Amino acid sequence: KQWYQRRVRGEIENYVGFNKVEMMTLNVILAERHYIPKIFALFPDGRFEQHEKSRQLRAVEIRKPEVTNHLADYLAEYHNMVMPFGKYAGRLEETLDHYHSMALSTQFEDEARSKLLRKIVRYNIDEELETLKEICFPCHDEVVFCHNSLGEGNLLLTGHKDDRRVQVVGCDMSSYNYRSYDFGHFFATMQFDFGTSTFPYFSRDRSFIPSEETRREMIVRYVRRLDLPVTHQKVTEEKLMENSEKFMLAAHFLHGCWGIVQAEVSELQFGYLEYALACFQAYFEHKILNDL
Repeated sequence: KQWYQRRVRGEIENYVGFNKVEMMTLNVILAERHYIPKIFALFPDGRFEQHEKSRQLRAVEIRKPEVTNHLADYLAEYHNMVMPFGKYAGRLEETLDHYHSMALSTQFEDEARSKLLRKIVRYNIDEELETLKEICFPCHDEVVFCHNSLGEGNLLLTGHKDDRRVQVVGCDMSSYNYRSYDFGHFFATMQFDFGTSTFPYFSRDRSFIPSEETRREMIVRYVRRLDLPVTHQKVTEEKLMENSEKFMLAAHFLHGCWGIVQAEVSELQFGYLEYALACFQAYFEHKILNDL
């Protein structure tokens, strides 16, 4: 028996600078290349797609070598795609600017959320974006077609008992970007667990922050899949290690601004402002600990 599901996309939560025609084109190509489920119907704000029984990978599972090895192989293949979109690295800065601007203009009528927002704003997020850009840009890294949202919410365990496999979803966020960002985003989000059943429906565990050894193992496996000359492999590894550490900051900052915006527009039961605060706390902790 074949099942299908309707997946609806929201303009705010999925902003990557693509218009609706480009987003539809992206979905068709990704489905043809089997990066997303088979599409039965496509419309400007979403699609009907094939549904396969699955569950979200838990935070403790994502840390396992078999998962990070699979993701390293996945990224090596994904980054090798040639897509009919402008090979433009500026989308990351544009996305940061977009959410930052929206976050700064967000206001709440109720006192509880206003108080929490004021606590977040005291991190001086208005001016901190320029500091972040000075740290991350210009980035002397290869521009490839990136997933841009690799993390717990977009990693599923599919299949049956004897044929389990990890499936990456959330490809709607894909665009050309610095390849280090995919690693920085993944490493940054590993400390968050979205499997909690009570408000704010997430937790942050600093012990889940990947060690340098863990990060290097994933990056080394990725580089080995690129078929580079041996003389270039070590240089590429070190560049990815350095840049992904910086882009962990960008991921934290982006998610913090996103959380503020979602707190205003989303009807889902989730502690978006609490998540935004946790992201900015993670941002400044990472910045200080790594002298960035």
